[in-house]
Amino acid sequence: MEHDLIKQYEPVLRKMTYSQGKILIKLIDRECKTSSYELIRAYRGSFSAGFWQGVGKLFHIDLKSAYDPVGEDYLLERVVIKVEQGQL
Repeated sequence: MEHDLIKQYEPVLRKMTYSQGKILIKLIDRECKTSSYELIRAYRGSFSAGFWQGVGKLFHIDLKSAYDPVGEDYLLERVVIKVEQGQL
């Protein structure tokens, strides 16, 4: 299953911009209600999670950060709500 997911999504993920990657990390946290770091740790182990956290830090992205719909991520939350309501 992992191989199929990589085959399907890797080309799209590789073409993402820095901003798109940050938004994806936030949206994963919003939908799963857990950080990307915790998801990687659960499925791939602590070493892999630590490695990807380090890579994220190189790009100023914190995989452990939580989605904050009333604070830092307010604007993103408004956009998501409008998309879900079919207004965008």
